Amino acid sequence: MHRFLKTLSGTFSLALLLALGASNWYVHEPRFWQEVQAQKWPSQAAYWFQHVGNVTADVTDSLGLTGHDVTAAFAAALPTNSLFCAGLPKRLANSPAPDDITVLNKTGFIVGYSPSLRHPVWVVYKAYPVSRQAVLPPRPASFLPDTAAIHSPQGKDYAKSGYDRGHMAPNLAIATRYGKTAQTQTFLTSNICPQRPSLNQGPWRDVEFRVADLWPDCYGNVWVIAGALSAPNGKRLASGVDIPTAFYQIVVSQSQGTVRAFAVLMPQTIRRRTATRTTLVSIDEIEALTGLDFLTDLPDDIEQKLEASTPSRLWPAGPIGTCRLLREYFRSYD
Repeated sequence: MHRFLKTLSGTFSLALLLALGASNWYVHEPRFWQEVQAQKWPSQAAYWFQHVGNVTADVTDSLGLTGHDVTAAFAAALPTNSLFCAGLPKRLANSPAPDDITVLNKTGFIVGYSPSLRHPVWVVYKAYPVSRQAVLPPRPASFLPDTAAIHSPQGKDYAKSGYDRGHMAPNLAIATRYGKTAQTQTFLTSNICPQRPSLNQGPWRDVEFRVADLWPDCYGNVWVIAGALSAPNGKRLASGVDIPTAFYQIVVSQSQGTVRAFAVLMPQTIRRRTATRTTLVSIDEIEALTGLDFLTDLPDDIEQKLEASTPSRLWPAGPIGTCRLLREYFRSYD
């Protein structure tokens, strides 16, 4: 009997490992292929297979064991200034983006603000490596209107709306690098969009954490473009602030002669525990949706290579970074 139980336990363990490996492999395949395959399965079985695969993939991707990045060899220094990489976003002809975007230069970040929408269309910033002992200043008590931004909302305009005051340039990355003055400016409403709590406190926060606390240690300077997608004549808060339908982040770095970039796209309706890796898209897709052109100062061949493909993982963070990522996953939002 003991031998039988031992054999049964070994068989079960092997079957479990094979199932985990299969689900991990599955979620690294192209998204459209996954969708076709999922239609052949009972819906709950497909959901759990994908869910387990994404959980394991988040760990193996972060360790660098699975998945691939979108990269381009580029030995020259990236065309940057202190805050943005390869140019500010540019509005294309016949773009759905608002035509009243006003550029606001802040300490540690730049905002493309729309007076008609009453929130930023995009922000750009840079997260550079900092000491582990970098201190996060106390969070400001309130959100204030920006005197440099026309029709900048009052902080109370978001009260009881069901939406968080969602930072575009994040408190964590900016405050730990550029200090208290910069942090205070991230709490101006020119830097704030209405975001559902499940988005703001879920996958959006996850990318912000990786940018602030993990990737600069691995890749040096990390540049981010974060922005909002708004529908024509879309819904608004009672105070008149436009409610975006979705949000995106484009992240770029360069290390050892290699440029890497990825984009994520997150709808307002996203669930809090949605695996962030499932929101990966190509930068070309973001450009098509926004009517904005990104990374325009890169050589055309490098820009095309980085923008046309979709990676199958978020960037690896190494063993220590992975442990910190797992710890952050279980930390409560504050």
